[in-house]
Amino acid sequence: MTDYLDFAPSVTERSQIKAFIESDAGVQATEAKLYGVFSAWWQLHAPGLNQLPKTKKVMELRAEFLSSFVDSLEPVGLLDRFKVAGVVASWWDEVKYELRTLSESDFGGLVDSWVDTIRDALEQDDETQKNQTKFDPLNHKLVVRLMPDYLEEIAEAEARIAELEQQKEAFERGEEAEAEEGEATEEESEAVNFAKELETRLKILKGSIKEPKKEIKDLRKNSPLLNAAKIAELEAMVEPMDAEIAEIEKQLEPYKEIKKQLAQAKGILRTLKNELVKRLEAKRGALTDEECQGLVLAIFKDGLTAELERYVSAHRQQVIVAVENWWDKYRVTLQDIEVQRDAARQQLSEFLSGLGYA
Repeated sequence: MTDYLDFAPSVTERSQIKAFIESDAGVQATEAKLYGVFSAWWQLHAPGLNQLPKTKKVMELRAEFLSSFVDSLEPVGLLDRFKVAGVVASWWDEVKYELRTLSESDFGGLVDSWVDTIRDALEQDDETQKNQTKFDPLNHKLVVRLMPDYLEEIAEAEARIAELEQQKEAFERGEEAEAEEGEATEEESEAVNFAKELETRLKILKGSIKEPKKEIKDLRKNSPLLNAAKIAELEAMVEPMDAEIAEIEKQLEPYKEIKKQLAQAKGILRTLKNELVKRLEAKRGALTDEECQGLVLAIFKDGLTAELERYVSAHRQQVIVAVENWWDKYRVTLQDIEVQRDAARQQLSEFLSGLGYA
């Protein structure tokens, strides 16, 4: 029976397989070894990128990268030769035009080309942008690497907007009023905009008292003593509506404050995004040639690392799917099936005997 395996006792549900494999010490160790070998390979071969502005030998460098990458990473045993080669080939296809720019200028020239790309994209009119693939300058690799503090400001501004929008939506659902009056049903909460109802009621009330208040004003201006009874009658009619208006305005005060803060937060975010090119150009202007070189190499390594991680993740998912398929096929053993069969046969025999057929 040594040729047969069973699932680990700790795995009792199919849904546990993914986490079990991902947390397995052997899986983690092999993946860590692969990334360690990759880091060593990069240290050894990245200088080839440094020489591109001088050598101009882009295709020769591609061939050297492919062969050395496969020779270094395939022995780890996690990815086969074709997948390891696919990592470099996919990455190279993404950066080939940038590598040509690097070979024709220098590292500073490549950084300048990235800045130009971002600026040109932001200056395009809406119609041009609609006809092209959606471009998010905040996700551009140069911005991600060069401006983490700026991106943090953007993230904080977006988080603040999300927080205020949640508060606004909660008020519109009437959650505060529900807390005072009791829970509303889900259908009622979805159908009613509490803030809009208050605003509509407020508008109606203000419209209703407009003419009576004007009449009171005119009566007081002309002959207040002669019209005292009429004035008192009108005031008695207006007074409860004034009180309701005051109460509604008090209820709407938090909502108005939330909307005010939301508008301010959106303005801050808009200003931040409009400052992208200005800040980016300032950052670029402060870089030395050596810093440009380090920045570009770090960006290239980030891209190759991400491609390697994608292949590793896909391989891990294949393993998970394979084990899940084994679970579906073999979780119930032949012995278990035979036990169940014998029990069913015994039950059927007893049933037939009870009916007099045996």
